[in-house]
Amino acid sequence: MDLPIAPPAFDASARTRADTGPDVGAAVGLLVAEVLVLAGILAVWVASGLTFDPAADAEFDRLDGCLVAAACVGGLALLATAVAIRVRAPVTAWSQGFMVAVIAVAVLAGFSYQRHEDEVREPAPAWTGQVGCRSGGGSDECAAGGG
Repeated sequence: MDLPIAPPAFDASARTRADTGPDVGAAVGLLVAEVLVLAGILAVWVASGLTFDPAADAEFDRLDGCLVAAACVGGLALLATAVAIRVRAPVTAWSQGFMVAVIAVAVLAGFSYQRHEDEVREPAPAWTGQVGCRSGGGSDECAAGGG
């Protein structure tokens, strides 16, 4: 007498890797798209400082908006990394992980640069005269001098 045989249980380790061709194609496509978007963000920031008036001093806009946009691209790359790991596409996973690291370093460097620029643009503390002087005249008019 033959007993019925149960079907094999689901085995998550039996998942196969993604095919190499589509994996490489997705990796290259995502890299090109991210580089183009990041170049566009950089071009917008550079264009903010261009002026055609020779007498005017060129001054760039703050980096905050561009850095937030670049961080959003990094977040999408992080999401693509997670998806690539899930579907076992190693080329895409490694390339997107690399882009996440590069974008993270660029955003941190940008915030550091903006903080430095903010500190440079603050006016230097200036001495305004003796404390307590009413009119700036002689020492007999200053409260600290006993006058």
